[in-house]
Amino acid sequence: MFVAAMLDLLPECVTSCLDDLQDCGVMQHVNVALVPGLCKGLSVKRLQVALTDPLAQRTGKYRDLQAWLAASALQDDVKQRAQSILLSIAEAEAYVHGVDVEQVHFHEIADWDSIVDVVAAASVIERAGISGWSCAALPLGSGLVKTAHGLLPVPAPATAWLLKGLNVRDDGEPGERVTPTGAAIVRHVLGISGGEMAHSIHPPEGCLSSVGCGAGQRELQQRPNVLRCLLLEKVGISSESVQQFPYRPLPVMGQIVDAVIELSFDIDDMTPEELSVSLDLIRCNPGVLDAGFHLAMGKKGRPVFTVNVLCHPDAESAVSTCCLEETTTLGIRIQLIHRRTLERRQQTVDGEHGSAGVKSVTRPSGAVSAKVESDDLADLPGLAARRKEASRLRERFES
Repeated sequence: MFVAAMLDLLPECVTSCLDDLQDCGVMQHVNVALVPGLCKGLSVKRLQVALTDPLAQRTGKYRDLQAWLAASALQDDVKQRAQSILLSIAEAEAYVHGVDVEQVHFHEIADWDSIVDVVAAASVIERAGISGWSCAALPLGSGLVKTAHGLLPVPAPATAWLLKGLNVRDDGEPGERVTPTGAAIVRHVLGISGGEMAHSIHPPEGCLSSVGCGAGQRELQQRPNVLRCLLLEKVGISSESVQQFPYRPLPVMGQIVDAVIELSFDIDDMTPEELSVSLDLIRCNPGVLDAGFHLAMGKKGRPVFTVNVLCHPDAESAVSTCCLEETTTLGIRIQLIHRRTLERRQQTVDGEHGSAGVKSVTRPSGAVSAKVESDDLADLPGLAARRKEASRLRERFES
């Protein structure tokens, strides 16, 4: 279902997927076809796998399957993804049965169609070039499922292990709803390996550009048995979009009007020291104009730090990513705003303790304001000495 949905989403990947299946050696035992159809009236794709030789031998041992993949002609990146997905399933089986991974013997996964699932999934994931993935809550299912170990509760033990930490829900449908292979694919695309706990990953904002629907063979009672994949294109804020801003202040001689992005978010679980370090790292990003915070009151009357960052529009994506990485915030408010600034002039003035930079602007009234760069006075001992030198420099600048 995952492969069918992805190939419906990205039909340009069909040929490369079939080529990868050929390279891995599985096509000498099966025929694979992507077939259009309907599922409760919805247009879907189904990945159909049929054995060409019912007596074809295959192994159920994990180490043999890994060796078989390693020796195949698969491209290295696809091969590594297939081996990673297979390893996740083996680790789940090893945990369930209390054995080493190398001793795992698959049952259902060792069938040729399941091997097709693993390799084809690895192929479409690699070929799709997706930069990030998210996943909605997965249906748990209910009842019993027939396995080589007899009837087991749904989700089966290996599936339950692979679902650890992922959001799940009861959709009211009985039977198996997620297979071990499906759960392993979800963990793989979310970047979760081994026994790590998964995180709740929410879908990003963007422009919905494509939809793919992959159907299973079983008919559900209450809903279509369909897996849907949505492709979102991230929409950045470019200089072109800034030019289309509905209001633009009128230019005035000596003043600069431009558009900037204001990023704001609240922090209630960082110390001022931690936040100061984070803001220093955020300021290092090219395109950042200013970054600071002030104390405010948040939900439930809790004190919070409200962080405000100004940056150039073309730098929004990189700066937002840095804010999400360097602070504990879970989200950012983004506003496109215009600003009006006075034209600044910079010159160097010689003083008694060396030279220093002086910034000056001309006010609308014609008055000139000047300020000495405080960093250039940092080596002077004491506040009084720095203020005295700044006063001398301003006098020399005005003269």
